[in-house]
Amino acid sequence: MLFLLVACNGQQNHNRQLVLADSLMQSRPDSALNILRGISMGELATQVDSAYYALLLTQARDKNYIVQTDDSLICYAVAYYDGANDVRMQAKAHYYWGCVYRDMNQQAEAIREFLIAAPLTKKTKEKRQLGLIYNNIGYIYTIQEFNEKADSIYRLVESIAEELKDTILWAEALSKQGSIALAKGEEYFPIAEQKLSDAFAAVDKTGNNGLKANISASLSNLYSRMDEGEKALYYAKLNLSLRRDTARAYRAFLILGDAYYKCGQYDSAIFYLNKGLVGKDYRRKVDACMRLADIARIQGNVALSLELERSSSAYKDSLYQLRRSVIANKVIEAETDAQTMLQKLYYKGRLNTYLYGFMLVTIMIVAIVLFLYRRYQRKNDLLQRDKQELEKTNRDLSLHYASLQADIAQKDLEIEDLKQELVSHQIDEEQRKKIQIELDEMILKRSALTKEAFLHSPLYEKMQVIIKDCQDRDESDEEISDREWQEFVVGMDMQWNNGITDFCAKYQLSKEELHLVCLSLAGFPFSHLEYLLHLSRRTLYRKKNALLKRIGVEQNCEFEEILQRK
Repeated sequence: MLFLLVACNGQQNHNRQLVLADSLMQSRPDSALNILRGISMGELATQVDSAYYALLLTQARDKNYIVQTDDSLICYAVAYYDGANDVRMQAKAHYYWGCVYRDMNQQAEAIREFLIAAPLTKKTKEKRQLGLIYNNIGYIYTIQEFNEKADSIYRLVESIAEELKDTILWAEALSKQGSIALAKGEEYFPIAEQKLSDAFAAVDKTGNNGLKANISASLSNLYSRMDEGEKALYYAKLNLSLRRDTARAYRAFLILGDAYYKCGQYDSAIFYLNKGLVGKDYRRKVDACMRLADIARIQGNVALSLELERSSSAYKDSLYQLRRSVIANKVIEAETDAQTMLQKLYYKGRLNTYLYGFMLVTIMIVAIVLFLYRRYQRKNDLLQRDKQELEKTNRDLSLHYASLQADIAQKDLEIEDLKQELVSHQIDEEQRKKIQIELDEMILKRSALTKEAFLHSPLYEKMQVIIKDCQDRDESDEEISDREWQEFVVGMDMQWNNGITDFCAKYQLSKEELHLVCLSLAGFPFSHLEYLLHLSRRTLYRKKNALLKRIGVEQNCEFEEILQRK
């Protein structure tokens, strides 16, 4: 337990140190580097911490302008974050891998990583890092003379710098656009002058001597080509004075020598142009030899001029061969590789997303199926209980209905007996009245029993189902048969003491009119009759009114009232 406690505390301490180094990276990169140097990668217990450490150490070295010649550390971070689906860290890892390749002078590999990092950084909306990535891409395009691509990239850098209000980045983007415009020819000189002047004015207030020197060099070249020697000489001197290492500022020597040449100060021009010949830059050697050849020809030394022209041609051939090297082709291949890699990362991310989505959907489907199954079980249990209760109710209703039918039959027998006694001549008037009263009561009881029996009958239940179905979906699968209509009419006739039979015979009722009368007497609302008789409400009203007119009563009169009168 003590060992685990110490290990956990050590791991937490390393985690805190990594987070602290990350927090100091922008404001105090030197302090961040010192913290990271105090940590060994072998001390880190997890891949997360190891990848985080590798990325931070590479970033700290880059921030402190340490040239990195080994990419093994950042490779580890890239491999981890490509599989971790963390876009922010993935973008940063690819960006700093590009920075390491840039330090190793592997331009094709560098631009491939920058081109991978750019769209990833767009997703994270980290504008400052995106501006730095574009700036590096533009630089590689410039030195490989892909000027159109470089110009479009630097325009993006300019817009990002304006959004971030980053003066240094904005000035660098403008200066690069100015240099590209300068390379296009004389008609673009005004554009180049405007952009370079704006960049110089902006950087002059910041104290960034390195960028100021580069812009001064571009302005000196511009004014030299515009034959404005004094301005060219001013910016050439300023360019050299701002360099840290003035002993090996060979490009600055060439620019200053060219400015002296434009001003006609040939001795100074020869001195600085000869200093500019040192080194292996064939472009610089070509330009220096051409200027020295021109000076020799002006001074009348034809032999020296021809010798310098031959040297210039030799350097130019070497420069041509260098330009024909595979680096430019590799840059083009790197663009294709970057797109392929982005597609792989995209589909890998989408695959992970689909996998997680599939797992989530599967879990949800299983949960829903279980829920529905349990719900079905509960519903099925309820249905079974309801079915059992309904069967019990139906049995009770059937028994009650059978009991009522038996009571009705008994009442019919008693009524028949009372009627036979009434027609008998062996009773006096007083007994006759008594029997009549008893007979009337018996008829009323039978009528009540008949009504109750109908309300508990299967036919009444079917009528209610038909009404509900028609209200819900305008149709019903149930249908009242002719036999059931006959039973219904007989029951209603019995309830009304054979009054319906007499009424039907007297007024010659049709089947529909008879059913209309019986349903009305049974107490069904008039709006329900259209469902039972399959006639529209307007037709029913018309038939009812025609029947009432035939009977000779008012149209608002009810059938119950008519039967009581008759």
